[in-house]
Amino acid sequence: MKRLYTILSLIICTLSVYSQNNVFVLVDVSKSITQADINNGKQALTEVLLGSALSKAFVSQGNPTDLVNFKLAQGDKLSVSKFGGLQTTLAINPTQIQIQNVGADVSQVLNSIPLTPTDNQTYLTLAKAKIAEYAKNHNIAKYKLYVISDGVNDDYGQNGKPNYPDDYTRNLAESYNTTANPVNEQASTRIKFSNTSTYAITFIPSVDVSKYSLPGGTPPAIVDTNTENAAITITTPPEAKKGKEHEIKTETVNINWNCPTCPQGIKYTVLVSQYDGGKFRETKKDLVANTATFKLPDGKFRITVSASNYAASSDYTCISVSTGGYGWLIFLLILIVGIAIGYYFWNKKRQEKIDVFASNKADDIFTKSSGGTTSSNSSNSDYF
Repeated sequence: MKRLYTILSLIICTLSVYSQNNVFVLVDVSKSITQADINNGKQALTEVLLGSALSKAFVSQGNPTDLVNFKLAQGDKLSVSKFGGLQTTLAINPTQIQIQNVGADVSQVLNSIPLTPTDNQTYLTLAKAKIAEYAKNHNIAKYKLYVISDGVNDDYGQNGKPNYPDDYTRNLAESYNTTANPVNEQASTRIKFSNTSTYAITFIPSVDVSKYSLPGGTPPAIVDTNTENAAITITTPPEAKKGKEHEIKTETVNINWNCPTCPQGIKYTVLVSQYDGGKFRETKKDLVANTATFKLPDGKFRITVSASNYAASSDYTCISVSTGGYGWLIFLLILIVGIAIGYYFWNKKRQEKIDVFASNKADDIFTKSSGGTTSSNSSNSDYF
């Protein structure tokens, strides 16, 4: 029985590993597209990954029913990489996140790096080759590849001339998916946003690199020149200094930041510490997304965002949290009680005065009535 249980466990584990998908997303950040295009692409990709209906895009290649094949499931691994000019594309080094909560994890991954049109060229083939390079180095034989791009390919630089920095990179790009070095890409499904634009998301359900070989030699150490003097900037709450804190009226504080020149795979640390007598202190480490949420008590706080695994300059801001709590309610209750007590004593005193006045008036009337009777009796007595 024990042996049977072990065999069943192995079968289950094998099936679990087999069903796991490695999903790589490439996002074009060349200036031939706009920020609005990229935003639309992220939204449509999110809808497909979550299995939701498309709100702006439509299927232009393949069948609408194909989209179910690109939905994420728990256990899948997802990464997003930007590509464009040579340095941006050479810096591709995917950070795979295993999906636990599909909705939250998809948002985290897609917002883990800045996606802004900055580059003048688009090294599309090299980008695909860099993903294949990563897969081969991590023993991944098959994976899914989703490409958000307008399809413009500048692999050979200006005027059609090769523009690679070394032989390894040149061979990596030029040998990708050739007869001598095949890569098997299954038929893709494509969604677009306009019939007049080439901007689209191409979903390749399976890329088989089992027969693909990497170039000989050692890959060069790539230094992304755009990451020099990388600086983190907190966007919300806005910049403020000690003594001139930004005021916040809620206990839930959302912190957002960006670092346009930081490399892919960077992780962040956010520290929130209270000052001016407060003792609250909380740190969130190794964040992939450029956002964090804290629940804070009333007081003054310094928020610092720094890089966990990269030499980028940090940023900070100061806030003052004043939710008001239940102070206004307590004050109102005290005021009502005070008014009630005051009215009680005032009314009691007033009633006492009324009672005294009524009593005195009754005595006066009785005295007058008795005096008249005596005089009458006296007169009558004298008369008789």
